[in-house]
Formats: sequence, structure tokens, C-alpha cells
Amino acid sequence: MMYEFQDRVRYSETDEDGDMKVVAMVNYLQDCSTFHSTDVGLTVERLRALQRAWLLSYWDIYIERLPRLCERLVIGTSPHSFRGVIAHRNFWIRDAEGRDILRADSQWFSFDTEKQRPVKISEEVLLPFGERRDVLGLPESPRRITLPEKLERLSPVLVQRHHIDSNHHVNNAQYIEMAAEALLRAFPEHRKWTGGRIRAEYQRAALLNAQIIPMLGRNEDGLVLSLQNERGEVYANVEIR
Repeated sequence: MMYEFQDRVRYSETDEDGDMKVVAMVNYLQDCSTFHSTDVGLTVERLRALQRAWLLSYWDIYIERLPRLCERLVIGTSPHSFRGVIAHRNFWIRDAEGRDILRADSQWFSFDTEKQRPVKISEEVLLPFGERRDVLGLPESPRRITLPEKLERLSPVLVQRHHIDSNHHVNNAQYIEMAAEALLRAFPEHRKWTGGRIRAEYQRAALLNAQIIPMLGRNEDGLVLSLQNERGEVYANVEIR
């Protein structure tokens, strides 16, 4: 089942040039999936009662350009695969004329919040979404991001309350923003990133007051920011092309 909503770029979502921030675009995608689930009856409260949650494990995002202040947008999603504990969703952001601004695929897993482990997707959670359709047909990509052998340690980031969402850990979009900010600090001659491809894989959740250390390197596809703790355990790997 496809799902869409319309919105407009707010001043609070833009940078100093009047372009929409990348983190705001990713937030739109997360909001879209939440609205979709809510509108088919799977509200946050309903999932909590079922002791279930959807946790994101992978993004593959293609950005054509950054939307402008006050621009009218259509944001959409379509679940296209449910198997075992894993689900996949397409996402898109289009302009008022229907042109693609962003296309993305994502991988999620069903999580038992009581037993704190992945769990097979139940019919009760599956059926409300109806027909599954791969709307975008994006090329498949490996979920794992290859880390280069050489990584440079950058300035750590302290997890604060504004990074935390209702799952009580750092929101997935925040890792992308941390990576993008670390990259701009490392290469100040590049004022900002305006389009291309972002891949992000999530391995563990960072909690309030954690120190996240961006480790910068380059693989054959682009720049990689591995967001780690002091022990070298990975919270998220973000590849920016």
C-alpha cells in the first residue's frame, strides 16, 4: 500500500542558504512511516501494547537536490517486502510537479520490546499494510558498509537529550547529521553537501551522555564516518558519496 502526505519546507528546517537540511529530509521519511502506520491503526501506543517496535537497520538514500524554503513537497512510502523479522520500505520526496527530489530504500526489523530481541513479523502487524509494492525499483546494495583500514579519529560528540527519541536512544537521523557535521569540520573548504548518495547501517543504540567518536576514512565508494564508542564498537556507519 502506497502512502503519501503533503508538506512545505519550514524556516526551521533550512540552513543559512535557505536550503532544507539533510537531517530534516530524513526526518520527513521517518515521519512518513509513522503517519502511515498510525493511519492503518498501528499507532505507537498500539505497538507498545503488542510489545512490538520497528527498528531501522539500514538506509540507502539518493538525493537529487535540496528543497528550498517554502517549497511544497509530497512525501511518500511503500512497504515492499516482509520476510521473517525483516521488512523493506521505499521512500520518496517529490516536488509539486512530481519530480523526484529524494528516493530511498530502507531495511527494518521487528523487535520484541519485552524480550529485547528481534521477533518474526506477526500477521497482526503485517495485514494492515495491505498490498506490498516495490514502487521505486532501486538497485540492491549490500547492507554492510566496508570500512577502510585507515581511520582518522575526529572530535567526539556527546549525546544530549535533543538526540534522543521515544525509543530512549539516539534517533537514526541524528547519526546522519553527526556524520555530516563531522565531515564538514574535517573538510571546511566544502561548505556543505548538496546531493548524492547516503548509506547508513545501524549496529547498536547510543544512549544519553554517551560519547560518540567519528572515525573518518575513505573506501572505494566514498567517504565513510564510523560512529563508535571508546572501545571501537560501532553505533552506525555512514557512507557519503
